[in-house]
Amino acid sequence: MKILDKLNPRERKTVLYSVAVGVLVLGYIFLVEPVVQGGQQLRSQVRRERQKLHTLLAKEGTAEALKQKNLTAMVPAMEMPVSTEKQNQLLRDKITQQLQQAGVQVKNFSFSSGTAQGPGASGVMMLQCRGKCQFSALWRFLDELKKNPYYVGIEELSIKVDEKNRQDLEIVFTVSTFQGSGA
Repeated sequence: MKILDKLNPRERKTVLYSVAVGVLVLGYIFLVEPVVQGGQQLRSQVRRERQKLHTLLAKEGTAEALKQKNLTAMVPAMEMPVSTEKQNQLLRDKITQQLQQAGVQVKNFSFSSGTAQGPGASGVMMLQCRGKCQFSALWRFLDELKKNPYYVGIEELSIKVDEKNRQDLEIVFTVSTFQGSGA
């Protein structure tokens, strides 16, 4: 503060006020202004989201209907079951097509029946498949499986690495479908 000691009192006050004003201006520019702009952006974003919500609710009617529509959109493609024999055939044909497209070599298929758990549960048919493939082919098949309209879920998946060729996998998996009304 040797510089301030050389100045007369009036100049010293001027310098101190100038420094204080400079600190306040910089504080405003770097602290207050970004907070205010962020708040304004947040308010406008909330306003837009509320408008979207009101638009969606106007189209759907209620929040419950909107929630149901979103849940339905998350479910993979699904078709209502037909007679058991037809449902089994449709599932087997679609699975076979998806396995061939993915590059999985199928050894055999076998069907079994079961019952889903819970109130109002319907019958479930399970298709067990044994085959050979490489990991990338299995990955492609599992990715495509959710597009199968007859598939409900994977009940079992067993993967065994071939001891001679570590790139090859022996797989056993079981997928389920709903049992049709003709059961």
